Amino acid sequence: MDALDTIKSELSPRLDALAEHFKNIEDPRAAAFFTGIAVSLSAVEQEADLLEVFFALSTTAFQGFSFDPVAATGVDEVLAYAEQVSQAFTADTGSAH
Repeated sequence: MDALDTIKSELSPRLDALAEHFKNIEDPRAAAFFTGIAVSLSAVEQEADLLEVFFALSTTAFQGFSFDPVAATGVDEVLAYAEQVSQAFTADTGSAH
């Protein structure tokens, strides 16, 4: 399994859980937002595609959603994971000076 497959397999269930939670609490806009990101993630084939998914995630705070404690925890976990992956992909692999 390559890095992109690993990321997809770890992030997809989290996004699906968020979308499902928002469906259950009857917040269709938030459910659609996270479902759309999950669909985009499933189509990722290269790093540039992943960057687009992470860019979409970065707009979460500007969507005007209200998060209950369960949603807030899930969103925080997804965003922290995306940040961790982004840092790993952009880390300088050169030798330290």
